[in-house]
Amino acid sequence: MGAESNRVEVSIIVPVYNVSAYLNRCIESLVSQSYANIGIILVDDGSADGSSEICNEWAAKDPRIRVIHKPNGGLSSARNAGLEVANSEYVAFVDGDDFVDAGYVEKLFKSARENSADITICNYRFVDENGHEISNDNYTRYTRQGSFDSYEALRLFEDKSYRTFFDVVWNKLFRRELFEGVRFPDGISIVEDIAVMPVLYHRAATLSVVDDGLYNYVYRVESLSHAKRDKQADLKLRIPVMENRLALYREWNIKELCLSHIIHMYPMIKESADYTKADLRSLQKQYRAEYGKGKYHNTPSLSRRIKYMAAAISLDLYNKLAGAK
Repeated sequence: MGAESNRVEVSIIVPVYNVSAYLNRCIESLVSQSYANIGIILVDDGSADGSSEICNEWAAKDPRIRVIHKPNGGLSSARNAGLEVANSEYVAFVDGDDFVDAGYVEKLFKSARENSADITICNYRFVDENGHEISNDNYTRYTRQGSFDSYEALRLFEDKSYRTFFDVVWNKLFRRELFEGVRFPDGISIVEDIAVMPVLYHRAATLSVVDDGLYNYVYRVESLSHAKRDKQADLKLRIPVMENRLALYREWNIKELCLSHIIHMYPMIKESADYTKADLRSLQKQYRAEYGKGKYHNTPSLSRRIKYMAAAISLDLYNKLAGAK
């Protein structure tokens, strides 16, 4: 239902699943964008709460909106369905219970054009269900503006100093061709963003940042990403994704990312009931092998080189010392 114009510059993909209480606010924020040359792809992922009807009503009012109705397959499946029909130069992702500022597309698109950026990132706000801003310990505002390359993006992604800022897809504008041959992993609804972001960063020649907080992330206690999850079940999802990422860093021959990533993996594998002391010894051996390889891609600071050396002696001791700080 509806049709995305063949001439739109930006496609906004909106996964929708049982968010009828929030969906009108989300769509209203999209149709009210100051930059109007957009296509809005609403992917109804088998909703049963009236969200489907809300999507159809909006499509009947605005020709820029296209609705896809599909059986429930999860967040990754919904995003992938949107990617299959997007025909614009750029794509963005907005969750159906969130909303964006009026200048969200315009400012991201302007930065992408001015910097010839393949990915442009903006800051965001955590808000409650009524749209009031709330604090969140997981968010550190990223204030650097301008552009940087794919290596720096991967380094910041792995560093975790800014956590969500570099991890998620919903505060970013992507050149659509980055997704050629890349899709979100089906069957994963918790760590799907971090499964694809390293590949997208690696493919991007240039990235840019808009300092403004343009995306409003609605913190809902009952939502999937905030639901209380069993620690072991969470590790079962995360560790395979991290193992795949380590394989990519090795393929790309980026020594310092391999080292940083193994350091991050070690305490998770230590906590997992599925792994043994032999697995920890194997990881230590892998770390030492990476540490002994050739030159760094980009020479780290002295403090970071000391950190890498300490972990080569003992990942276990390194993590104990790091946790004691």
